[in-house]
Amino acid sequence: MARFTIHEPKDSKDRVTRLENTRFVRDGWSWQAFLFGPLWLIMKRHWVFGTITLIAQILLIAGIWQLPIPEAARLLVILALAILWGFEGASVRRFDLAQAGFSENGLILGSDEDHLEQRYFAVMAGKASAGPASSTPDEAPRGPWGSPVIGLFPESRKHP
Repeated sequence: MARFTIHEPKDSKDRVTRLENTRFVRDGWSWQAFLFGPLWLIMKRHWVFGTITLIAQILLIAGIWQLPIPEAARLLVILALAILWGFEGASVRRFDLAQAGFSENGLILGSDEDHLEQRYFAVMAGKASAGPASSTPDEAPRGPWGSPVIGLFPESRKHP
């Protein structure tokens, strides 16, 4: 099941504009970021940050090729850089959205991004329920001694 963070613009005047500009960023490994690196950021419409990181990566790779090291080591460094993009591409994207004036509004779980977007916008529009209500500490089940149950096996602790 995939996790997406929800980012909304901070400076939106009205609700419709805010919802139209809402962005969803998938958390975790990204094959597109692994394969394309900074070009992936540009494809995701992060023009300035993508261009800066593209130039930095080109300069880094050019510098590595100038070093007197074996070719296998050069390729290993480039592979490590691609793996770093795969793992941290979403974090870079979230950072860029924060710099652009977006605030992280929440987290949504599911398997299909389109379905998650539809569900989120339906909830925001008030057309659907938000799903099962999460329990608050006051509604949490109580253990044998009256305190809230925390963990899988609360009865393993014996109350004196």
